[in-house]
Amino acid sequence: MGIAENKAVIRRFVEEIPNLGNVGMTAELLADDFVLHFPNMPDVKGAEGFKDVPSAIRTAFPNLVETIEELLAEGDFVVERMSFRATHHGEFMGVAPTGKPVSWTAIAIYRLEDGRIAECWLESNLQGLLLQMGVVSASRGLLS
Repeated sequence: MGIAENKAVIRRFVEEIPNLGNVGMTAELLADDFVLHFPNMPDVKGAEGFKDVPSAIRTAFPNLVETIEELLAEGDFVVERMSFRATHHGEFMGVAPTGKPVSWTAIAIYRLEDGRIAECWLESNLQGLLLQMGVVSASRGLLS
């Protein structure tokens, strides 16, 4: 597939899964042996195993909206710079719901294979998110 087609796959992925919460689309958009890489966390493996990720995020942030700020592509790779807006209505990373509106940014590098996402490396500004949730302080680190 070409660059334009690969970008279209990412746009469709963002609309269907993060924005609509349609985890039923994972089989169509993700390769069976898909791998999601998070820093300092175990890899999430398989299209089926991935379904828990957006479900958990949408439980914590049911009104989540992901906005694609920029897509860059070369060969089988697409880089997405994105922003998120939501309200913290459910537990997230052990943090009880705060009801606070939050926003954060992230960058993802996707590798596509045969028109489906085979691999994703995600770097997300979780510190900024935790600051807005009141879990950490910019000057003191974790709050007790």
